[in-house]
Amino acid sequence: MSIQDLVDAAFARPAVPKARRGTQFAVTGLESDAWKEFLLGTGPGPGRSGSWDEQLAVLWKRVVVECGAADKLATEHDIDWELAPHESKAVLALGGPGGTVVDVAATALATRRADWEREARFARIHRRLPADLAGLVPADVGALRSGLLEAHDFRDDTYRSQADLPLRWLRALTGTAAYLAAAHMVPAPHALDVVTTAPLDAETRTALRLPAPWSLVVHDPVPLSAAKADDDELAALIEAGTCIGPEPTILGGLLAAHPDGRLDTTSGFLLISALGADGQRAWMLQPAAYGDHAGGRVLYSYAAQLSFARWVSPPPLPDPGPRPASRSTLARIAASAAGQAGGFHHVRVLDFTPPVDEPPVQRTERAGTRGPLTVGTWRRAHWKPGVRIGIRDSAGRLVGPVYKAGAVEGVTFTRERRFFPRARIRRDLPLAPSTSVYRLPHPGVPKDQ
Repeated sequence: MSIQDLVDAAFARPAVPKARRGTQFAVTGLESDAWKEFLLGTGPGPGRSGSWDEQLAVLWKRVVVECGAADKLATEHDIDWELAPHESKAVLALGGPGGTVVDVAATALATRRADWEREARFARIHRRLPADLAGLVPADVGALRSGLLEAHDFRDDTYRSQADLPLRWLRALTGTAAYLAAAHMVPAPHALDVVTTAPLDAETRTALRLPAPWSLVVHDPVPLSAAKADDDELAALIEAGTCIGPEPTILGGLLAAHPDGRLDTTSGFLLISALGADGQRAWMLQPAAYGDHAGGRVLYSYAAQLSFARWVSPPPLPDPGPRPASRSTLARIAASAAGQAGGFHHVRVLDFTPPVDEPPVQRTERAGTRGPLTVGTWRRAHWKPGVRIGIRDSAGRLVGPVYKAGAVEGVTFTRERRFFPRARIRRDLPLAPSTSVYRLPHPGVPKDQ
């Protein structure tokens, strides 16, 4: 199914259907210019021939090595993975000794199958995901991640149909990488701000350092309309109250890093959810380019949170006992505080600390306009470099002033990058009129509820 088919099906649905882990839809067509611009920006792809596949080939070569599949190809089939034509082809199968054909995609996925089965089983025990995927908790990460793959993905493929190759390649690449990734969750109150963060300045982009070779970020759904919105459109959405109806949403992303922690901008992936043609909500990791377009800004925002924000690891799980894989043990873990906090999936949770108070900046005019403001508005979330952070002693007390007379950098304060959530500008002024947005009721629920 192409993106346009998916969008047409999504907006034709009058109500939000039940969610499921499995997914049959394929957001890979990119026939729609608007979708192509959202994910990849304008102009040709970044490869030498303008093909985006060349970028994915670089990551696929890396994933096959990191998951251990390259070693299996060498020891079991005498195949040197480094000699494959990675630079220009989707190397999904290779010829082995005696005229055999080795499915590289199945080999790579097989290295993660035990993890996939483990998370899928935990997800069935933990709970059914909400119909609109809202109100996610850290323990739901396994349901989302295992939902990227299905049992048939792990079986060898004949590769007789060329039309199936892009989807097979994308699912093998993203499914394997997602299980190599360190999982992170953004709590629901911060999801909209993280997705709609203002573009990073060049210095901040250069300073990005990720905590792991692969990082998976998950959060409550945010409508794609919010990610694409300019400042005025975003302010109207905030005032109207964004809600999750049938339109496609963003649930997170998958990011790669170089060995030294620097952001690997070869390609990122956005976790996109939408209603399939069968009326079921599903999700899939979709390649997206880093840049100043909507999808690229979201990827950079995730990278900034991973680089500069504070993330809390879950508490240790209770002792699993002699049968760690039994249903009763998994049920006990799922019901425990540590299990709910993401301990089973090793999920780190964003711990947002409000920025320190700064001297107020008087602002009476909207940027780019003349004359005083006549209505209140919103300032979108943003990262600010050089924020003064007070130095504290062993007892947690400030050793001196931070902004007032006597403040000395390196003695009483240091400077750090800090994240500022969206904020109302001029609360004393009335808001501009906006169009109401209503949440679609679940089937069987009275309209007045």
